[in-house]
Amino acid sequence: MTKVKVFLPTYRRNNTLKRSVNSLLDQSYTNWLCEVHNDDPLDTFPIEYINSLNDDRFKLVTHSQNLGPVATFNKMFDATECEYICLLEDDNWWEKNFLETMCAEMHKHPECGIGFSNIYLWQEKLNDQWEKLPLTLWPDEKEKYKLITFPQPRHIFHYHHSSCSIIIRNSATIANYIVPGNTRFDFIEPVRERAFPHPLLFINLPLANFALTNTTSRPKTITGIYEHYLLLIDSFFKCIEPGDEYIKYLWDDARKSNLLSYNKLLYTGLICKASRKLLKHATIKEWVVFLLYNIKHPTVFMNCVKAKKSYAVLWEYLLTNTQDQFLISNHKQEII
Repeated sequence: MTKVKVFLPTYRRNNTLKRSVNSLLDQSYTNWLCEVHNDDPLDTFPIEYINSLNDDRFKLVTHSQNLGPVATFNKMFDATECEYICLLEDDNWWEKNFLETMCAEMHKHPECGIGFSNIYLWQEKLNDQWEKLPLTLWPDEKEKYKLITFPQPRHIFHYHHSSCSIIIRNSATIANYIVPGNTRFDFIEPVRERAFPHPLLFINLPLANFALTNTTSRPKTITGIYEHYLLLIDSFFKCIEPGDEYIKYLWDDARKSNLLSYNKLLYTGLICKASRKLLKHATIKEWVVFLLYNIKHPTVFMNCVKAKKSYAVLWEYLLTNTQDQFLISNHKQEII
C-alpha cells in the first residue's frame, strides 16, 4: 500500500512547480502518490508537464472552475488509504531526506498525529533568482525534537506548524481539519491548528524550503482581519480562561510587531466579555492610536461586533475544537 499521499496545489506558478516536483522525484523515500490539483482550468501547463514525466505516481486533478486557495487546500483531506499526508505547495520544495525522515520520526512517536520540521527561508529576487536567508524559521537549537502540547500562548492567534514541512497521520477524524470555507487564507494555519491533535511533533532539522515570493495568494485587503483575530482570541479566552502570563505574552508580542498590532487586542477586549481583561494593559498612547484608526476606518468596529454572526460557522469551529483540545490536554504547558 502507498504510504504517503503528497498533496500539491498549483495556481499559475509553472516555473516553481517544476522545482517542487523535482524535489519530490529526488526523495530518498519513494513510496508516495502525488495528487496535483490545478486551480486554473485554463492553464494547460500542469497537465502537459505532469504527463511528460511518465510517472504513474502522479495524479493530476484540474478543477472545473477556480476554487480559490481555501477550498483547494481543504481537498487535501479528502478520503485516502495512505498512512500519511504531506503538503507540497507549488512554490516550496523539500530536502532529499524529507519524507524518509518525517515518516521515520512519526513511526517513533505514535502519540503524535502531526509532525513538522524546521525550514530554510528563501527570498525571491529578480529574474527568477533566489537568495537563501541566513536563519531558519525556528532557532537552530541543540534540541532535535520537541512535543508541543496544548494550550500554549502561541495558540491564541498564532500557530506552530509549518505547512510546507508538515506530515499528517491519517485517521478517522481527518475531515475535521477542513476549515470553514469563508476563512481568510492567511488565517488558515491558526484556525486549523485548533483542530490538530496534540502533542505536535517538532523536528528541529531544516528539511524543507519556504519561498518568500514577490506575489502571493494571501489577501491584500483588511476585510475580515480583525474579525478573525477576535474569533481566535475570544474562543481561546472563553474556553481556556488563561492567566496573566498569556495576557503578557499577547501584549509583548503586539508591541514587538507593527504599530497597529495591538488593535486586535483592543477590539476583542471591548467587544467580548471573556476577553475584557486585555484592556487593562493598554497604554494611553495605544488607546489614542486605536481611536485615530477607527476614525479613519469607521466600519471595522461594527464588523468586529458582528463577527460571531458573520462568521458563525468559523466561530463554532473554533469554539468546539478549542474546548476539545483543552479537555484532552490536561493543562500541559510547554512553549516553543
